[in-house]
Amino acid sequence: MTLMLLYATRIGVFEQRVSSNEARQKVAFHAAESAIEQGLEYVLANTSRIFEDDADAMPDGSGGYRAGWFAADGTTPGWLPCTSTLIAMDDHPCGGDVPAPTGAFFYDDPATTSGTDSLPIDTTVFPADTTARVSVLMCLIAFDDPADGCIGPPSNEYEEVNASAVIQLLGYGFADCTDNTDLSTCKARASISRPVSNYKNIGGSPSVPLVTKTTFPPTGTAEVVPNYNAGGIGVPISVWANNNTACSDPVAVTGQGSWATCEMHEWYGRDKMPDDVECDIKPCGCTVAEAISYSAANTTYQGIDIVADDTFPCDLFEFYFGVPRSRYEIIKSSATIINSCASLGPYSSGLYWVSGATCSIGSNTQIGSPNNPVILISAAESTRLAGGANIYGIVYIFDGEVSTAELDTAGSNTVYGSVIVDATMGNYNGTFQIVYNESILAKAAGNNGLGSVNGGWRDFGLPDWQ
Repeated sequence: MTLMLLYATRIGVFEQRVSSNEARQKVAFHAAESAIEQGLEYVLANTSRIFEDDADAMPDGSGGYRAGWFAADGTTPGWLPCTSTLIAMDDHPCGGDVPAPTGAFFYDDPATTSGTDSLPIDTTVFPADTTARVSVLMCLIAFDDPADGCIGPPSNEYEEVNASAVIQLLGYGFADCTDNTDLSTCKARASISRPVSNYKNIGGSPSVPLVTKTTFPPTGTAEVVPNYNAGGIGVPISVWANNNTACSDPVAVTGQGSWATCEMHEWYGRDKMPDDVECDIKPCGCTVAEAISYSAANTTYQGIDIVADDTFPCDLFEFYFGVPRSRYEIIKSSATIINSCASLGPYSSGLYWVSGATCSIGSNTQIGSPNNPVILISAAESTRLAGGANIYGIVYIFDGEVSTAELDTAGSNTVYGSVIVDATMGNYNGTFQIVYNESILAKAAGNNGLGSVNGGWRDFGLPDWQ
């Protein structure tokens, strides 16, 4: 009986210890998961800033979080390279059990107090003896040859890199700690890794300011500033129109309304584009004397900048997004879905999808900014721009949800970037201006669409540095 009692006591104590350890490990695991989710929300909320190189990235003049791919010095938030020395260290996010590949970067925020090279997360949501942190690694993978591994960053803010950014979130959870600032006192630890990646929402970004599959021009007044190198060095293209009879009726360039296309310096009325892109010597516009193509006083002249293409893609949505229009929900699911454009403003950035009856943009409204542009896909039945509205980025009018979708304007308004009309061009009451800007389009096309990488989640052992 004594031996049996001792044996049962030993087994019971052992089982209790195992159960307690499992409970502590689960608490630490859930803390790590919470840290990952907080880190992901931080990245999603600050995508434009995290990828932004400009010191005055935001509309209020504040800067992006990184000092630059190759300029971060460890004193300000930014991306720093994972050198071979760091990769060999167990006391750094670049090393440990999930070593970063050569050419990767880690995100460093010196203001963070939650641990070495961690994102700012709210640890007050955890129990008193539990804490967590999350670190971030990033690698640029070339679309053309992903087997090459991490490639270098762009040499400057205007260079467009045909690559996807793979971001690895490393979450660390700690439980049963006697001192949350001294992680060596924690009796339970757990760590998980979750990769997310971005894709280019617009394939290579539009190379012309206006793309239309149905009509050109609209009724009313329109002005288009071309991409002056779209047709080759020094060959401007303003409008890419459908002339493919296999798709639908070709677009007829007619003399209705009053419209013109002209070079950028002629539209701005100065030799150099303003630093903030916006017209500063008003009124900006195209005159017939300076126009490349125009319609005025019952005279229509079509220059080399208006291209009616007999190989125009029948599925314009697939051409730009890489997804057939019949499966547009794939792109819609990665966007911020809204049923009204009233919430959009100068701090809006990234991909938006508008469904419903009307996308109405109010008078004197700014949407996006030169450094944080938008991709606005309007599948609403009517997209209306009021006078004085300025939009920075890409406006895509889509008739995949409502077959009668169209674009209308009231008053003078300007899109700095590109407009793609995969629907009907309606009535323009006032002057609708589209000013091509390569830098804005490159930023709009490359910084969005972050999503999880299937099969990438894993848990991993902890290095020595926690």
